[in-house]
Amino acid sequence: MKRQLINALKKIAKRIKFLYLSLGSSKECPICKWTGHSFSRCFLPNKPAVSRICPSCGSFERHRLAYFMLKGCLSNYSGRTLHLAPERCIEPWLRSISKEYLSIDLCSPNALLHMDITNLALDDNSFSLLWCSHIFEHIEDDGKAMKELFRVMKPNGLAIVMVPIYGETTYEDPSIILPAERLKHFKQKDHVRLYGRDIRKRLTGVGFNVKVLSVSDLPKDSVVRYMLEYPSTKEVFLCAKQKVGAK
Repeated sequence: MKRQLINALKKIAKRIKFLYLSLGSSKECPICKWTGHSFSRCFLPNKPAVSRICPSCGSFERHRLAYFMLKGCLSNYSGRTLHLAPERCIEPWLRSISKEYLSIDLCSPNALLHMDITNLALDDNSFSLLWCSHIFEHIEDDGKAMKELFRVMKPNGLAIVMVPIYGETTYEDPSIILPAERLKHFKQKDHVRLYGRDIRKRLTGVGFNVKVLSVSDLPKDSVVRYMLEYPSTKEVFLCAKQKVGAK
């Protein structure tokens, strides 16, 4: 009975917080169209800043940034979509624009199939759109994972890649394996490196043609209204795979 009462009070508190944040209309989530005066705030000690989370769909700045930049640009690529480590706030949109949709993860119950990104049980050249957000920083052999994405992507397909970025140069040390040490060095217990903007070289190294979109390219009023900017998630990498012989 006590636990039921506590759970009921938590639900009431959550509802009150949602109603309070939803007062006004100066802020908006471009994904779910929620409006209010402020996003919910979340701060983790090892992260570079407070995160602003949509109280309706749960999107972070990185989700809203990618959606805002790409919402009108993916129709030519969304015949068959592969969504890796599917985010609940992004999945409905990708499903809606895709003729076929598949989500995979190593063990998440949110994914349709369980699969290792470094050893995908998928055919070559089989997906026209790949969505890979905040995955590579968890993968020890990120080069192998990138090669697998390149392999399963159709010629003239597109992969959307995002990772936390901390400066220009990637920092990694394979000898750091303890969760506490990874937290200290890589800001999260399950991260194995801090990427720099030189991740672009890793992506081009497996064959991708890479274009970088930045939050700095967007109108400032949109960035503020939709809360699109976070210190380590300012870039979206568009990775193309051209047909053999294409210029």
